[in-house]
Amino acid sequence: MPDLTPDLTPGRARALGALYAALGAASSVSAAKGLRAGELAAKPLLMPALAAYTLAAGRGRPELRLPVAGMVLSGLGDAALLGPGAWFLPGMGFFAAAHACYIAALARDGAARGVRPLAAAAYAALWAALLAALWRRLGNLRGPVAAYSLALFTMAVLASARNRPAAAGGALFVASDALIACGLAGAAAHPRQDAAVMPSYAAAQFLLAAGWLRPQRETPERPGTPGTGRTSG
Repeated sequence: MPDLTPDLTPGRARALGALYAALGAASSVSAAKGLRAGELAAKPLLMPALAAYTLAAGRGRPELRLPVAGMVLSGLGDAALLGPGAWFLPGMGFFAAAHACYIAALARDGAARGVRPLAAAAYAALWAALLAALWRRLGNLRGPVAAYSLALFTMAVLASARNRPAAAGGALFVASDALIACGLAGAAAHPRQDAAVMPSYAAAQFLLAAGWLRPQRETPERPGTPGTGRTSG
């Protein structure tokens, strides 16, 4: 007998996506205007909402577990960064662990095979240039920032090879965290860089989620590659 139970998954995913958008907007406005109560109310719920959206939209596919774990760790990082200054390094540690989850998921799905040398070189040059520009101003944060940024840029390089949403998400994540690094070093990279951090971060995480929900971009095989059935020459 056919199952006539209505499939509520699409509606649930849309509702959770709308909730994420609302929380992202509230967090961004609160951060820009210095509304501490708004940040405390909205930001801790942001990544749990995205994790729930991803699971609903992906119908609980097992391969989403690593990315969702990264989202949960990002949520812990968000909560830690809302605390006193002593929680900054633990917050950075949570985000580093989140990137480790994203990197593991991207590597598992074969993103490394599709990385374009030009993209990898551009990210490597940007990473080196950013550290060189801020190194003297970072003080005791030099080591943690260097280690964290290496994980961030590695994630972005691999994301560039998954699909377009993931590539855009990785690039926006780099931009958002670069603004944070400039703030830590007391450098002004943008007239309203503090206000730009939260919206770029929220957009980055959503685009990465969209990238997880879409298939891995196939890497074109060259003529003569074993398994293509073709020969060179």
